Amino acid sequence: MTDGTRRVEFDDVEVINAGLVLWCRVNGAIVAIPPLRLLPGTEIRMAGDRGRLVLPEDVAADLGLLDAF
Repeated sequence: MTDGTRRVEFDDVEVINAGLVLWCRVNGAIVAIPPLRLLPGTEIRMAGDRGRLVLPEDVAADLGLLDAF
C-alpha cells in the first residue's frame, strides 16, 4: 500500500455470517471483522464466500490472527 500500511493476507478464509461485521473462520479461529477494514485484494464479502482476506497488520494483531499466521 502506498500509505505505508503493512498488509497481512490470509488464504482459504470462510465467511460464516455477514452483517455489521463479517464472522469468518481464519486459520481455525472464528473472528469478527469490520467490513470497512478490508483492504484491496480481499475476495470475501458475504456469507458463504471463501477466499483471500487482506487486513492491515494492526487489525490482524488486534484480532489475534498473527499468532496463527
